[in-house]
Amino acid sequence: MRNFWERGADIETERLRLRAWSMHDMQGFLLFAADPEVMMAAGSKPVLSADEARAELRRSVNDPYAYAITLKSTGEIVGKIKYQRDNSRYNVHSISIGYELARRYWGNGYMTEALRSMVRNAFDVMQVDLVAIGHFTENDRSRHVIERAGFLFDGVTPYAFKRFDGRVFDEVNYSILREEYESGSVSPRRRFS
Repeated sequence: MRNFWERGADIETERLRLRAWSMHDMQGFLLFAADPEVMMAAGSKPVLSADEARAELRRSVNDPYAYAITLKSTGEIVGKIKYQRDNSRYNVHSISIGYELARRYWGNGYMTEALRSMVRNAFDVMQVDLVAIGHFTENDRSRHVIERAGFLFDGVTPYAFKRFDGRVFDEVNYSILREEYESGSVSPRRRFS
C-alpha cells in the first residue's frame, strides 16, 4: 500500500476511540480473533493457540493502518478496523476498509460508528478519492453496517475470495467517491441507465 499517511492522533467518535494496538491488548484481541463466527465471516482463520494469537496481534501492532476499537467510557476493546490496499482499482488514490467486531458487542451500532469515522479520516486526513469496502454475499450483518455507513453498491464479484479452508466466496462491493462524500449526494456517474 502506498504510504498515504503516517499514524497520527487517535480517531474519536461520540462513544469510541480508535487507537494503535499494543501487545498488552491480548485479552480484548482474543474476544474476536479466537471466535470462529467472527473471523470466518471476515475470511480469516481464528487463532487457535497462544503462538498464533501473539503473531496475529503483533501484525496489528506493526500495522500503522490497524486500529483497536475501544469504548471511551471503559477502555474495553470491542473490535478491530483497518485500512488496506484497494485491490479492485489500479492507479487510483483509493483505500479499502476491513473490520471485525467481538460478538458480545453486536447490535449496538459500534461498527457503523467506527466505519463512518474511518471514512471521514480517509477523505479529510488521507485525502483519498475513493473509499471501498466489501463483504461476502451471505454476510447480511456486514451489509447492514456498510449501508448504514453510507456506502453505495458497486456490484458483485463472483468467485472473488478463497478462504484458508478452501471455500470460495462471491464478494459484494461498495464505495464512496470523494464528490459524494463532500456533497452528501450520489455522483451522476452512479446513475446507470
